[in-house]
Amino acid sequence: MKNLFSSIFTLSILISSCGETNEINESKILLNFNHHCDNVALSNDLLTHTNQAGENYNVLTLKYIVTDIKLSSNNKDHEEILIKDLHYVDISDPSTMFIESEIIENGSYILSFRFGLDSTKNVSNSLVNELFHPTMAWPDMMGGGYHYMKLEGSYMNDSTFYNTHTGPTMGMDHSFSVIFGNEININNNTENLEYSLDMNINNWYQNPHTINLAPAIMMDMPKQMQLMGNGMADVFTLQSLID
Repeated sequence: MKNLFSSIFTLSILISSCGETNEINESKILLNFNHHCDNVALSNDLLTHTNQAGENYNVLTLKYIVTDIKLSSNNKDHEEILIKDLHYVDISDPSTMFIESEIIENGSYILSFRFGLDSTKNVSNSLVNELFHPTMAWPDMMGGGYHYMKLEGSYMNDSTFYNTHTGPTMGMDHSFSVIFGNEININNNTENLEYSLDMNINNWYQNPHTINLAPAIMMDMPKQMQLMGNGMADVFTLQSLID
């Protein structure tokens, strides 16, 4: 009988240990979209911001589309976890300023996304059920599809306006991939993670190309290429909000 109790006690310890070892991780990732000009909060009133060309400006409108938001595993299989296929950000709508993932398995990951829509997705009237369809449609006479971004405001004075619109000028794919070097580690001790996905507005107009707020950027192919180059350089950064 003594041996029986001893065996049962040992078995219960083993079962308990297995339960502790195989705990299911329930961590999620929250991405907050944040926008600033060289760490200064966006102004929609005074001409607070100054770009590389020396132009003072404000930001009245900022709307853009990001796609293929995903985590890529650093393991040998390089598995990918899609967080969201398409997300529309409008700074006037707080509900568009964050994304919450599903539960993420343990592992080490790199976050990436595509700014805009690539040529396979950017087709006129293909997203008619999206709320942004009417406002983000790209003119058919310029290739059709959808804008990647509408960045608008006034500059130099309160009656002179700029419209930095990016998209598929004449059918060209000016979307680009953003891959962050920050390693995101998740294990059984990890609680929910929160990150700020920051856009520095000033960096659209500098590094490596200095771009002024001249009109007709939509139709200017070289400017669209320069904006793409600047966007790929350092417009976006990823910051952890939880130590």
